[in-house]
Amino acid sequence: MSTEVIRQQIHNAIAEEATSHHLQHALSQRADQVARIIDLPDGEPAEKLLQFVVRYIEDAPQMLHDLQDAALEAGLTQYVAPIVQVASEFFTLPPKALNEGTALTCLMGKAYLAQRLLEEVNETYIAQVGQPMVPMDMTLSNVIVHTLIGEPFANDLDQLVNVAVERLFGPKKAYQNPDFKAFMSRLQATNLVRIGSRWSSMSGEMGLNSNLL
Repeated sequence: MSTEVIRQQIHNAIAEEATSHHLQHALSQRADQVARIIDLPDGEPAEKLLQFVVRYIEDAPQMLHDLQDAALEAGLTQYVAPIVQVASEFFTLPPKALNEGTALTCLMGKAYLAQRLLEEVNETYIAQVGQPMVPMDMTLSNVIVHTLIGEPFANDLDQLVNVAVERLFGPKKAYQNPDFKAFMSRLQATNLVRIGSRWSSMSGEMGLNSNLL
């Protein structure tokens, strides 16, 4: 699925939420749990959480688009494109796979899958070669959304991500082959690093900070 199609889905879902307020109501019921992780503003915490979730959802296709463009410019498409493809495929999941709900609720789950995949890809690269593919920190944002989705369903989504990571980095992946070493050596000289700094910490930018992470 192209990022333009994903963006149109998001646009339509935001318009629906503006009328129904379904997701904002659902978020208000989980605000107390999120407040254990981050400092929420007084007054209307659900409104702040909705703003955060919308930004989190909107960022996902833009991040994928930026990564794809940067990889193309650097000649690293063969390494980055499979990751972008798998992350984009999460947005094709039918609503019933995301516990149904409204369109924006479903998109929160799909964006969580995509952003958790990028987080796990970075963790895999760090474990295998000592550096992330893209230096960006999504941990706190993903923890917040995990809490908003709620367990056990959020754990089920994490398991889907684990399966996707195994698909991308199975036992046949040769981290020490010359091509892969060349890829990693070129990372620091590419726009992938610049892209990573651009998406460094969405939760921090929105004033949602935590002393726990």
